[in-house]
Parts: sequence; C-alpha cells; structure tokens
Amino acid sequence: MLLTPAEAAARLHLCTKTLRRLRREGHIRYVAITDRKILYRPEDCDEFVASRARKAAECPSTSRRTRPTTTSISSGKVIGFTARRAAR
Repeated sequence: MLLTPAEAAARLHLCTKTLRRLRREGHIRYVAITDRKILYRPEDCDEFVASRARKAAECPSTSRRTRPTTTSISSGKVIGFTARRAAR
C-alpha cells in the first residue's frame, strides 16, 4: 500500500510542503509513478523517522558540576576596600 503525499505528511506530522522539500533534498525515499505522481511507502516513512531519532543530551545548565580542584600559588592576600583607603 502506497501513501499519497497528504497521507505521508500526516503520518510524519509534517505539512506537505515540508515533505516535498525533504524529498527534493533527498532525506526521504519515494516512489515516482509518473513525473507528477509521487507516492510514499509506509516503511520509508518509518525509516525516515528512525533516521531522525536522537538521544537527549544532558542539559549543561542543570547538570551537576564538580568544582575544579586547583592549587593556588598566589601569595597575595585579600584586604578590604576601606582598609586600603585608610592605609594611604
């Protein structure tokens, strides 16, 4: 059973214009009955969906981060702003 562009677009939750663009760019397979009659096999739609599946990456803003462990070699000390003013 072959799907019309409207049926294939509905199956993929796309508009027909997007489906046409994907076909033109070579992202989805199709069956050309004639130059103007284009149909889609259900398994090609399923293959397209499978090729687009992605694993969710961990969000860097919510992931737990460990503090970097570095050794400070600075010999400077922290003094208050008012203390420096008073030293003048």
